[in-house]
Amino acid sequence: MFFLFFILVIGVLVWLFLAYNKLRSLAENVKQKQSNIYVTIKKRHDIAQRLSDIASSYGDHEKLTHFTVTESNNIATANNVASEASRVIGNVQMLANRFPDLKANSTYQQLMVQLDEIENTILKRREDYNAAVQIYNSTRGSIPHLFYASKLGFVEATYFEVDENGIEQLASFKTDDGKILRDTMGRMASVATENVKKIKAKRDNNTEEVEP
Repeated sequence: MFFLFFILVIGVLVWLFLAYNKLRSLAENVKQKQSNIYVTIKKRHDIAQRLSDIASSYGDHEKLTHFTVTESNNIATANNVASEASRVIGNVQMLANRFPDLKANSTYQQLMVQLDEIENTILKRREDYNAAVQIYNSTRGSIPHLFYASKLGFVEATYFEVDENGIEQLASFKTDDGKILRDTMGRMASVATENVKKIKAKRDNNTEEVEP
């Protein structure tokens, strides 16, 4: 009886270990893809800042906002700054259409080329991120992961989308799997220890009863 119980506990632990590692790997892939997007968005912030600096000597420069690229890893802050960067870039482009000297500026032209490259990179990384989210969410919602994913702290990931105003919306993706797993394993270990003690006590009692 004790041996069968021990085998059952080991089997459950191995299964939980493999299932956890699979979800953990997929979740980390989503986080990595999210980080890649964030890094690229910060590069676009820097270009917007430099474009604003160049255009500040031309007319209507008061419409251009001078801002500092955020160093925070807060996704909500990144979304706000990305929106501000898009507004500044749009204003600079409108200004360049009114002032040929600005449009012909070699630095301006180089920055616009870099901006196009970054926009393409963001688009590609957004597709990669959404693909990773789709795989993670599909696995998380499939059987048997469906029954324990939330309990282990694997929350559903949201897609990187653009709203009706063209503003990028990248939601923060975090999991609480580490703490919850430690707590779960601790409880399971306690239950297993208590059961082992009960089995041993019962076996000892039976041994005493059969002694002459």
